[in-house]
Amino acid sequence: MSGGFEIINPVAQVPANNEGEGVSRGRVDGAEGLRVGLLDNGMPHADDFLNHIGHAFEERYKTSLMVRRKSYTARSAGDELLDEIAENCDVAITGFGV
Repeated sequence: MSGGFEIINPVAQVPANNEGEGVSRGRVDGAEGLRVGLLDNGMPHADDFLNHIGHAFEERYKTSLMVRRKSYTARSAGDELLDEIAENCDVAITGFGV
C-alpha cells in the first residue's frame, strides 16, 4: 500500500452555452446579498454543517437563507423541492453527513 490519497475536485465543467437539463445557470460574480438555498440531505450532522455555512454567509455577505430538508435520506430531493430552491435562490449548497 502506498499510503497516498487522491484529491477530487468537485467543480463541474459547465458548457459555454449553459443549455441542457441539470446544467448550472452559471457562476455568480460575488456572494454579497445572494439568496442561498441550503438543502439538508438528512444524513447525521448535515444540519450542523449547513448551519455553520449558513451563518458564515449571513455574517460575511449579508445573504438571505432558505433551508430545506429532504424527506428521506435514501431518496432524491424530488422535482418539487428542487424547483422551489431553483426558483427562490441564486445558489444552493447541499449537506452531507458522517
